[in-house]
Amino acid sequence: MINSAQNSTALSEGDFQRIAKVAKLGWGLNLDSAKKPLIKSRLGKRLTELKITKFDAYCKIVESGDQEECRHFVSALTTNVTHFYREKHHFEHLEANILPDLIEKARKGARVRIWSAGCSSGQEPYSLAGSLLKTDKKVSELDVKILATDIDPLVLKKAELGQYSTKECSFPTTELEERLFQKMIPLKSNVKFEKN
Repeated sequence: MINSAQNSTALSEGDFQRIAKVAKLGWGLNLDSAKKPLIKSRLGKRLTELKITKFDAYCKIVESGDQEECRHFVSALTTNVTHFYREKHHFEHLEANILPDLIEKARKGARVRIWSAGCSSGQEPYSLAGSLLKTDKKVSELDVKILATDIDPLVLKKAELGQYSTKECSFPTTELEERLFQKMIPLKSNVKFEKN
């Protein structure tokens, strides 16, 4: 059931432009007018939680730099769609064409750093770690690290925990699921999460 207060809260074009400007200047997010209904819906939930009836008042809170609300603002405006081994063919390409050379460099003493930008709730960097382990079972003994970042601090906290519900643990194949959950633990300390 839709909350009637949220449903009646109007998002004027001026409010939308203000939100878009704050999102762009503060976090580099581009919001076009086609996203106006989505923004109204997502931020409308925050207005309801905060017992605010106007987007203008909400904008003032975010513009004031309130850290807690800024976290909710970014979380509401970003779409965190992810799962383990999403776009499986990308991981297959990494395993066949890129990771073997990187691991060989690491065996020769080089530092190897892999950046998972926009990691959302962490399934991608953990999948990268699983691909590294498939490529070399002793990769955790090498100077290979994964840096995982995301603009949304709320999903980043979830990524750091590395705890997922059954629903969040969908895999393209059983082999990938067994690879990751049986072999992931040694690499966990090599995954570092940071806010962009």
